[in-house]
Amino acid sequence: MKGSTKPKKLRVSFAIFICSWFLLGYVSSAVVIGSNFIPSAEWLAWTNPLRVIVGSLSAALFVWIIWKGAGMSKLKRILGVIVGPFLGYFMGGSILFIWPLLLPVIAGDEVALPFTVHGLADRLGKNCYSAVMLEDTPFLVGRVCNVPDDIRSRLSPGIGVFVRGWGTRLGVYAHDLSLN
Repeated sequence: MKGSTKPKKLRVSFAIFICSWFLLGYVSSAVVIGSNFIPSAEWLAWTNPLRVIVGSLSAALFVWIIWKGAGMSKLKRILGVIVGPFLGYFMGGSILFIWPLLLPVIAGDEVALPFTVHGLADRLGKNCYSAVMLEDTPFLVGRVCNVPDDIRSRLSPGIGVFVRGWGTRLGVYAHDLSLN
């Protein structure tokens, strides 16, 4: 009797871990995409190898869950296997942003972090006009929106800037940008 409850407890624990993992990945991805949070170059450099490992494991896990999904048609499974690695990698890599995302809420202050301009864009989304894109930042993260034209006119790729806002040395919720 005892032997039959151990595998069930293990399956429940595994299911709780997987659900927590994807919930954490979803929340961190949504906050990273939906906010003006920009992780510092220091944090990005320090966590890059770990983000690749965690993202790859998440991508594989995501594909495995989709492929094993009960009640899914073969077409949905194939589509999930095609899209799943990208979504899993992005969500898994975003999990490591939880610490710098939450730390400003607890111990944040007004900070200015250095970055390098990658490019300029007139519009990057629904509410992102006059954007400045920053170098060496992950997909959908490194941009400062609504930069005044007097500052944008002096920017070009390779120029150093400071992104100011509420945060820590690990990242900043950007509210404006200034030249070095």
